[in-house]
Amino acid sequence: MAQGFCSVVDGRASALNPRAPRARPRGTPSDTPLPIPLADFLLQNRDTILQAWEAEVRSIPAAQALARPALRDGLPHLLEIISAMMRGPDSELAAGLKAISDDHALERLGGGFDLRQVVAEYRLLRSCVLRLWSARGHPTPRPEEERIFHEAMDEAVASAVSRYTRARERTLHAMDLISAAALGSPDVAGFLLRLLQVLRDTVPAVDVAAVLLRDGEDTLRVEIGVGEGVEVGGRVSVGQGFAGTIAATRQPLLVHDASLDERAHSAVVRTADVRALYGVPLVLNDALIGVALMGSRGSTELSEEDLLLFRAMASRATALVAQAQARAEAEASLSRLRESEAGLRRWEEVFFGLGVGVVVVSAQDDTMLDVNPAFARMHGTTPESLIGRPLETTIAPEARGMLPRHATAANSKLSHEYESLHLREDGSRFPAFSHVTAFRDETGRVSRRVGTVLDITQRRVVEADRQRLLSTIESERARLAAVLEQLPAGVFIADAPSGRLVLANRQVSELTGRPFLPMSNVDTFTSAYGARHLEGAPYAPDAWPLARTLRTGEVVQGEEAMLKHADGRTLTVLVSSAPIRDRDGALIAGVATLADVTERRRAQEAALQAARFGERLIAIVSHDLRNPLNAIHLSTTQLLHSEVLAERERRFVTRIARSSARMTRMISELLDFTRGRLGGGIPIQRTPGDLRAVVRQGVEELEAAWPERSLRVEGGAGRYDGQWDADRLLQVVSNLGGNALQYSKPDAPVTLTLTDLGDEVRLEVHNPGEPISAEALPHLFDPFRRATSSHQGSSISGGLGLGLYIVEQVVKGHGGRIQVTSTEAHGTVFQVTLPRAPPPA
Repeated sequence: MAQGFCSVVDGRASALNPRAPRARPRGTPSDTPLPIPLADFLLQNRDTILQAWEAEVRSIPAAQALARPALRDGLPHLLEIISAMMRGPDSELAAGLKAISDDHALERLGGGFDLRQVVAEYRLLRSCVLRLWSARGHPTPRPEEERIFHEAMDEAVASAVSRYTRARERTLHAMDLISAAALGSPDVAGFLLRLLQVLRDTVPAVDVAAVLLRDGEDTLRVEIGVGEGVEVGGRVSVGQGFAGTIAATRQPLLVHDASLDERAHSAVVRTADVRALYGVPLVLNDALIGVALMGSRGSTELSEEDLLLFRAMASRATALVAQAQARAEAEASLSRLRESEAGLRRWEEVFFGLGVGVVVVSAQDDTMLDVNPAFARMHGTTPESLIGRPLETTIAPEARGMLPRHATAANSKLSHEYESLHLREDGSRFPAFSHVTAFRDETGRVSRRVGTVLDITQRRVVEADRQRLLSTIESERARLAAVLEQLPAGVFIADAPSGRLVLANRQVSELTGRPFLPMSNVDTFTSAYGARHLEGAPYAPDAWPLARTLRTGEVVQGEEAMLKHADGRTLTVLVSSAPIRDRDGALIAGVATLADVTERRRAQEAALQAARFGERLIAIVSHDLRNPLNAIHLSTTQLLHSEVLAERERRFVTRIARSSARMTRMISELLDFTRGRLGGGIPIQRTPGDLRAVVRQGVEELEAAWPERSLRVEGGAGRYDGQWDADRLLQVVSNLGGNALQYSKPDAPVTLTLTDLGDEVRLEVHNPGEPISAEALPHLFDPFRRATSSHQGSSISGGLGLGLYIVEQVVKGHGGRIQVTSTEAHGTVFQVTLPRAPPPA
């Protein structure tokens, strides 16, 4: 109740001096209390009146729990004001009476009193005053005092009822809004936001408001806020700051100027410019849920009605928040329960469908509490027959002694794995691998062990096969190493696809003068050994034969390269490489060999230089001999055409002419040979022509030279035109036909056959008789090879042995090919196949 009226009451009381000694009325016994005015009685017996009133008002249920100061509230001042009003009317006294009644009504509304109980308080107070005053005795009635007293009490009751009703209606309206907010909010945050909006709409003085909810044991979290300066999500420790103090004491807290109170300074609820700040704890069933704050920037005072309304709203919000949190927790628990049930169903599906055996064993007596079908199947029985039996009944007797040790190991760590010998129902045994995990109860004691059991019979077989295979591999590896060490060539082996050089034999070190060191990659070989091409260019890392093999599977045979010896010498080596593949054809490695051909290369170079010198010499000599031979040929021709020669001289000149012609042919062959060996091949000049005409011309020349021999030309229908060098092909016909005539019997016919093959034309020259020896066939087209004939002596004279060499070069120059077969039964056949058109460049 209001305290500002004490001075007014005290001033009026002093003026009237009610406690001054009074004269005893006549006839009054000395031990009887003197009758006094009611106004004086109220002041002199205030405590007695209130004690009597308190004894009676405690019968009201809402008043029983109140302490004496809260119960009496502003009633002592109410009695003083009524006493003052009896001495004289005063507007301030009437206002004070109303203020005390209003405040008392709000206190009782906040304390849970209903309106009937509030009215009952005033009724009991009136009754106590009148009863105690009557007990003092009054010789004359004082109707004016009693009227004023009753009017004052009636005014107090009316004011209290009116204030109580208005405040209650305002509170109920706010509660309705809060209930509507709770129904229309999907979550706690949404409800609290609408709650604070209702607060600001209901209490216009409020500029800032916030609700902090408990987040953990010692922290509050700003769940929602309205107004400037509220950091939603910020945290405050219990016991610190304004909100933390309210949470720690669980008592409301009001400050009239937050800027002057250190507790009100906070980083998450900034109230530097807030004046009045009020906060209440949100407590339900002695459990702290959070703290609610409201503040005003425009006023240092918040009315009792506003504070009451805020407490009521906070109380209702506490219940609704707790209900929402409980609902959320229930939903979360239900969700967890559903997840747990789903997990249990999944576990059951796994447990019963798993192909691996699972057994659950009691840690107290090692009996099997549960087994899955796979565990029962591997032991040749059913789950029902195993459940309840000791685990050791599934273990072979000779392996049971290890079970306690395995159980102890499983109890002492997260999991334990071991192999043992299990026993089937039929007495047979099988090896098994077990993985055991111990599970503990809430006291930390191991209550059960769960093991997964896998039949490893097949794995043992595989391991045995693997060991045998490894032994075989080691034997083969040793054998391979022995073979590699005996090989005369250097050998490298590299893994694919990494290209890592893993093995080299002793000859590699001997050949290069360096010890072999396994390299990270085959690409480093070229730089480590200075590998170069024959022309001197360094090998690119991916161009080295073994690198190509590892990359593409290429097989390289006899590629010449140069390596640098440790002593600085340059070696010429012959490099070969090949892939190594597995059964599926996958490239797994590559092998390369190195053969030192330095000396052989030098010998070849020397021989080549000698041959080239000889060939150049022959070319020079042949060219220089042509001029005198041409002069001889011209002179003999002129002599043979003159009519002055006698027969005897004509025969001499004719012999000279034939000898010079033979010498001319020999020189032409030497020049062709030289062109073929030194000039990039015999030059071919292609022009359109018919091969049949070339063959006929050649046959005619042969018939003129061999008039006594028989030559035949055969050919079926077809096309024989093409792009040919007619002069060179005439050489082919003349040389092959001449050879056939020279190396056959005089009566043996020589046949030339033409065949149309479409894009190609074939010419065959056949003669019967003695075959060419098998030793001579491989070298038939070598230069300076002259054949022998049994019917014409040891050697055919008149040639250099270049005819067939020139034939082969002419055929190759046309892009064709030549073959020869020679047998006793079928004679000798030279087969020339020529394309009609030159091959594409």
